[in-house]
Amino acid sequence: MTKANKTPQKTSEANINASLTPIRFLDSPRLQSPTSHDSNLANCKTRLETIVKQLQDNYTKWQLAQQRGTSICFSIEAKKTKCLEKPQDDANTTYPDDLILPCNKLAIIASIFGDIANNSKEILRQLRAICKLPGAAVDTIFYRSWKLSQFVAFCKELSERYEQEVLVKKEVAENIAHSTERSQLIAYTTLWEFPEYVDSYVHLGFLLLAEEVNLKQ
Repeated sequence: MTKANKTPQKTSEANINASLTPIRFLDSPRLQSPTSHDSNLANCKTRLETIVKQLQDNYTKWQLAQQRGTSICFSIEAKKTKCLEKPQDDANTTYPDDLILPCNKLAIIASIFGDIANNSKEILRQLRAICKLPGAAVDTIFYRSWKLSQFVAFCKELSERYEQEVLVKKEVAENIAHSTERSQLIAYTTLWEFPEYVDSYVHLGFLLLAEEVNLKQ
């Protein structure tokens, strides 16, 4: 067979389209195994459920203390008003013995508010710690629509409001019995009865939280 009649040879494989060549991404992050990933998410979910329960329980305790404290403030106001209406001839008329018990009770309730505020700070710390766990927990929606960042934001604002309201409660508890005018008594009772920081806005926030966690995906 002559050279002219040779069978045509295949073109060199070097002409293969380079775009089809697999590319190795050296900087790709190492993925967790499905088992490890699921375990982390399950752990986050369990811890989040505990935290949400603590937040709700603390708010229930706060509301009960608020109601009880309001009743005590009215009692102190009534007793103190009678004192102010009497001639100021001795210290017993200004600070009668029956003021001691309600004032002590009000101080205890004010300390309960302080405990709740401190506990909310610890809960906030725990939430932030959960956000640092490995995996995709930060971007995971565990209930209906909130990510972990939204739980953190809710708890942060709540903690700040608790802390500010505690200062008001302590001021009332420490000073209401020392009022020298009827207007002061009314002012202190009003400060307690109508909170400036833990108000209807906070109540709405807890309604939204309950809606979030009760409607699970």
